[in-house]
Amino acid sequence: MYNLYLKNKQNKLITAVEKPFKTEAEFEKYLSDTKEIFSDIFILKRQVNAGKEIPDMVGIDKDNNVVIIELKNIAVNETILPQILRYAIWAKKNPDSIRALWLESKDRPEDIEIDWDNVEIRVIVLAPTIKLSVLSFLKEINYNIELIEVRRFLIGDEESILLNKLEEEPEMKARSVRGLEIYDKEFHKSCRNNKSVDAFFRVIEEIEEIIKKKDWNLEKRLNKGYVSFKIGSRIVFGIEWLGTKSFGLFFKVSSLEYKKIKKASSYEMEYDQRWKQAGMKYDDNIKINKLEKVFEMTYDFFVEK
Repeated sequence: MYNLYLKNKQNKLITAVEKPFKTEAEFEKYLSDTKEIFSDIFILKRQVNAGKEIPDMVGIDKDNNVVIIELKNIAVNETILPQILRYAIWAKKNPDSIRALWLESKDRPEDIEIDWDNVEIRVIVLAPTIKLSVLSFLKEINYNIELIEVRRFLIGDEESILLNKLEEEPEMKARSVRGLEIYDKEFHKSCRNNKSVDAFFRVIEEIEEIIKKKDWNLEKRLNKGYVSFKIGSRIVFGIEWLGTKSFGLFFKVSSLEYKKIKKASSYEMEYDQRWKQAGMKYDDNIKINKLEKVFEMTYDFFVEK
């Protein structure tokens, strides 16, 4: 256990005391209830029967990956790898089982189409601490595996959660973990309308100009079906494809926050309860610079959380 020190607006240090989770059940419930952590994932089921072992959660993300989520309320080392590999192999070999979970879900997103014959597997491990040595083993594994440390802190009467996504050293990033395509403009033009792709990447550049102007520490992540701007593992806002010709902007806000940014927007917006985000369909009449206040409010909401 350790203390975290934060500065308030008066430039005074505030002590944030770590509040560990007492049990794995509490840890799982806390993360399951904190929807923002899995903002890009539609959870199909918790505690799925996968033969001899049971993954904590199974879901689908917006890139049509099957997502296996494993939670550990202990320090994690490389001994976890055989377990999550068994989960990944099970998911790869049993798409019909996961498809059945999908079909059983009453509120499944209608805008996701899944090629069950060619599903990709994404594994996420969350724990209070994860040894860096685990990263060295990932280069030998042909699956997309994410390692995220999760710690809870008490600041006064309020709880805060600290997420730390473990990343490989720069010299290791040249390798391809599972031979995936690079989701650049060339990739998108191979499967979408070229004129729309040009507009899509132009909007990315305009958003990046706002980010640079505001000096926000956001990471851009290009994916198969969307581009996100993130802090750590959590998405703040982004752009997503709605079809081969159309795309839209999305902002990760609560329904209450949505009402506030809607008033600040010059354009019509809607709220998607499934993905906990506000969004708007893009067209040539939308000017990104006129949405600067919406981006700013979304970022501020995120930082306040």
